[in-house]
Parts: sequence; C-alpha cells; structure tokens
Amino acid sequence: MKYVDKSIKYYINSLAAKTPTPGGGSVAALMGALGCGLLSMVANFTLAKKGFNGYKDRAKRAVKKSEEIRKKLIELIDKDAQAYEKLSNALKSKQMSAPGLQAAFKSAVMPPLKVCQDVHKAARLTLDLAYVSNKSIVSDISVAIYTLDAAFEAALVNIYANLRYIKDKRYTLAKTQAVSSMHKDMKMIKTEVLSKIKERIFS
Repeated sequence: MKYVDKSIKYYINSLAAKTPTPGGGSVAALMGALGCGLLSMVANFTLAKKGFNGYKDRAKRAVKKSEEIRKKLIELIDKDAQAYEKLSNALKSKQMSAPGLQAAFKSAVMPPLKVCQDVHKAARLTLDLAYVSNKSIVSDISVAIYTLDAAFEAALVNIYANLRYIKDKRYTLAKTQAVSSMHKDMKMIKTEVLSKIKERIFS
C-alpha cells in the first residue's frame, strides 16, 4: 500500500492513528513536495505572463528542476514510512548493537537525508524565482521557502534521532557534517529570498 496513491484525508487519518507509520519523516517529504509544487506554479505563471520574455529560459529551467525534485520527494513519502517500518520491527529485538538493528538505523537515516538534499536543491530555485517571477504571486515564493525550510528542519530531526543510536562514528560524523553544511546554506537562502520578496511586494 502506498500513501501517495491514497487521498489526503486518508493520509492525515493514518498520520493521526496510533501506528508507527506514517510519521515525521514522511511528513517532511510531503512538505518538501508541497514546496516544490508552489515553485512550479510560480514558474509556470511567469512563463505564461506577457512581458517576462527575458526570464523565460530561467523559468523553464526552474519548472524542469522543481518537477524533478518534486517527484523524488513524493517517492520519499512512502520510502521513509517503509524504512521506519523495518526499523520498528528490528527494535523489537532490543539489541541496540546487533548488526541487523544497526543496519536498520542506517536505512532509516537515508530517506530524511535525501529529503534534506532535495529540499536544499529546491530552495536554491527560490533565489532565481524571487528575482524574476510574476510580481502578483511572489507571496507564494515566501510560502514555498517557509515550507521547504520546515521540511528541511523536520527531516533533520529525524536524521539526528537515528544517528544517535549508530555505533559507526565515522558514518555519523560524515552525515552530520553533510547536513550541517546544507543547514547553514538553507538559512542564508531563506533570509535572502524573504528579503527580496518583501522588497518586491512593497516596491
């Protein structure tokens, strides 16, 4: 059963139920996909608007990239749930250092890590769109960057929640350094985008 093939209502009800999945990691992927959806909408409107001919190529690239990322994030909604389901089953052994359980923790790290990577790429698209998009819908770029930032933070929490149980220190250090670098860049992107949007709204 794939959550992405069900209704929004079904997904939310499943989220609210007393079951291990879907959980926070799956929600992070969903938020990322929603953010990308907004970016694609803004870019598509910019392509259709008269007077934006000088920005068409940038808008086309933004749509193409945003849609590629959105599809990956949609897949991660279920991939995260599946990884946590396996971890939940492995946790029943209660042997934290057992190879199978350690492997399950590492598997559970990967979906939220991919969410962070994909969301970071999507956030960079907001920089272009903040400067060149149709002014009447630039507020949607603000919503997109807030949503993408929330998705990143949510995924980050899930990464750290699993890394703390992994005994392989080299592995945990590498993953921590990778997400820390992206985290800093996300904050800079968010600040610049929101500043530019505010400037364009009130100019």
